[in-house]
Amino acid sequence: MSKSDLVGVIESAYALERSEQEWLDEIARAARVHLDAGFGVAAFTVDARGKYELLTRAFVGDDPRVYDSMIRGSDIMARQPRDFRAESFRAGPCQTISQVVGAGELRKNPEIAAVLDSVDAGDMMGVVGADPTGFGVGLGGLLPQARAATRAEVRRWSRVVAHLAAGYRLRRTLAERPVVAVLSPSGELEHAEGGAKPTEAREALRRAAQAVDRARGRLRREDADEALETWRGLVSGRWSLVDQFESDGRRFVVARQNDPETPFPPNLTQRERQVLIYRMLGHPLKLIGYELGLGTSTVSSALSSALGKLGVESVTDVIRFLMPGGGGEG
Repeated sequence: MSKSDLVGVIESAYALERSEQEWLDEIARAARVHLDAGFGVAAFTVDARGKYELLTRAFVGDDPRVYDSMIRGSDIMARQPRDFRAESFRAGPCQTISQVVGAGELRKNPEIAAVLDSVDAGDMMGVVGADPTGFGVGLGGLLPQARAATRAEVRRWSRVVAHLAAGYRLRRTLAERPVVAVLSPSGELEHAEGGAKPTEAREALRRAAQAVDRARGRLRREDADEALETWRGLVSGRWSLVDQFESDGRRFVVARQNDPETPFPPNLTQRERQVLIYRMLGHPLKLIGYELGLGTSTVSSALSSALGKLGVESVTDVIRFLMPGGGGEG
């Protein structure tokens, strides 16, 4: 895998045949090529529906002390009056700890400073695939010095973790996620049922399968950023495309229902809830469009409708009402 090939990390997100630990181990290995600043890379799944809770963890690196320091640092942050881990979950898809906490504040905490100093680190890059369901997938890599994530890092990793979140969502609920269409890798539709039967849906699935095939082909080597943009998080806000192999080795692409479901606020449509909560997680409208496979204008319209139904003017008002002290709009 080349240094610029982030499509490989996306591919690991949809390896549904592995156990959760094996799946997370592979994600950490794939991400290490891109995220490791000399310390190794950790991957984790999280349940943020109530108290922020880490579920499964993985680490790929040469020094086990680094992993120990990252676990200790996480535990220390969880004990603070401000749960910095939960704040990171809501701060957007890619940021460093010093961005969330404040570079000065990071060093003012003697426990956190001691943990970083024990492995000669100065900060940590965190990328989080947060999901409206309250679950998510994250990656972390220590940095030698405190710094902010660059615009290029934010753009690229926000696309990657959109797929990690979608893959994790699909894994958790696979038994409830029926196959609605079967396509060849080139996009030829072999079977469709339910919501995938209308002409518009069939065409959207065909175009999406072709886009994934392009992203996984030469495009990943020739233009890594374009490959990331081409392979979107969902198709029409509803389906994930996943490889399926027959006993003779023939590969198909199957479409599974995988839209994020959230019951709150109850007076909104599912699309309005999805867009609103993604926005509350600090995701820009363009990124939400990528995550859902929708146009930015559709996302903007859904957000405006949601705010109107709630009788508020901004997402900040919703956060203030639902999560007092929960931070800004991002």
